[in-house]
This record gives sequence, structure tokens and C-alpha cells, in this order.
Amino acid sequence: MQNILNKTLRNIFLLTAVLGLTGCANAYGQSQCDHFFVDGKPPVVTNSDQKLCLKGYALAYSDQTRGNSYAAEYLIKDQVEKGKLIRRYGTFDSRDPIIRDYRNSGYDRGHMTPSGDMGDYESQVQTFQYQNLVPQTRRLNSGKWNWIENQVRQIAIQYGSVYVVTGPYFQGTTKTIGQHHIWVPYATWKAIYIPKLQKAGVYFCINEAEPVCYVQTVSFFTQRTKIDPFPGLDQAIKDTKLALPKMKHKKNK
Repeated sequence: MQNILNKTLRNIFLLTAVLGLTGCANAYGQSQCDHFFVDGKPPVVTNSDQKLCLKGYALAYSDQTRGNSYAAEYLIKDQVEKGKLIRRYGTFDSRDPIIRDYRNSGYDRGHMTPSGDMGDYESQVQTFQYQNLVPQTRRLNSGKWNWIENQVRQIAIQYGSVYVVTGPYFQGTTKTIGQHHIWVPYATWKAIYIPKLQKAGVYFCINEAEPVCYVQTVSFFTQRTKIDPFPGLDQAIKDTKLALPKMKHKKNK
């Protein structure tokens, strides 16, 4: 029975990869995508060439950086709770040249939309597309970033729903990895809007061996990066800081 399940899920993954690469996913502006964005307005970023609408999230991809530009979700309590009940499943297609470029690069394949946010197998598998990835340091990806992803899921459970937009930020001279010169971001960020509170905020994490994460207002983040994760939000909400959870640092004994 398990072998049959694995084969079925593998077929779903291959079909998803084909749809993503051929651009058969829904285009932005159609009703299937609008619910991922506040007021139906997609984020504003500097690099965005491909735009895909998948079952559980929407994404933009840059041909220049060879990585994700942003990933947008409308995360609800029911989806998160379903995700906790199903077995985590997903794998990268090792035949894909972009995926192979991450090997022995010193960087993890950092999901912008995490598979743990998804409430069904098909949506989980769709998070393993190369268009959803950027290079992240191992310390960030498995540490503070993983903690932030878990906090966002808890926020969705607590308040019923949350809009989430995640992406990379590039600054100055950019390091690259692999034969396709995938850009390594200076930082990765995760913007959050809680409709029930009408409040928003941004986690901004420096992508270094010893990562540091900050909590910012949307206005400060946009002023610094020229990225607007929520163009549909009122300016007053963007100006007000949301008291997002902060990771407690363990003290050395």
C-alpha cells in the first residue's frame, strides 16, 4: 500500500513540475489567484519574470536571479491543522539542472513557501519546485527561519487566517552558486497580515552563517528594500508595528 502511495505522489510531483515549467498554471489576475493577495493585489518586487498560481500558493520567479522572487499564501486554521495530520512528503527532482546547482554549494534549498503550510499532499509536493527556492545558509534555514515558519502557522491557528508573503532581498555585490549562477540573497523576509487584528509586520533575516532576524513595519521594510508585500493594505496599517513573536536566545550556562 505504501509503495502505491509513493508512486502516486511521485506522479503528482512530475505533473506539477511539467505544469510549472510550461507555464500552464493559472495566470495572475484570474479569480483562482486573487485570494492569495490582500485586496487581490499581488506584491510589488524588482525582479519578476514568471508568475504561477498553484493549488496552495502563488509565486513569482526571476530569470535573472534564477530563484524565487516571492511566494504568497492565504493561510487558514483548517489548512494548518490538516497539514499537521498528514505525513510530510515531498522531494526535489534531481534531474533538474537548477536543483542540481544547490549540491555541494554550501547553501540549503530554502523554501519560500514551506511544505509544512500545506494541508494536502498535492500542495506539499508543489512547494518543491525550483521556482519556490533561494539559497539559504544551513544555520538560518534549519534554525531561525524554521522557527518563524512555525510561528506563522500558530498565528493562523490563533486568529483563523493570515496573509503571508515571503521572498529574498539582494544588496550590493551578489554571490552566486552553481553553473546557472543562482543568486544568493543578502536576506530573506516573511511579511504577515492578520485580518482579524488589521495589523501587519515583517520578519527580516540576514542570510549569514550566524543569521540575525529583525521585526519591522511594512513601511520601514518597503522603504529599505523597495518591495511592497501588501500593496492592497492601508498606509496606516503599514506604518503600525505588529508585535510578532521573537525567538528567545539560550543563555550559556
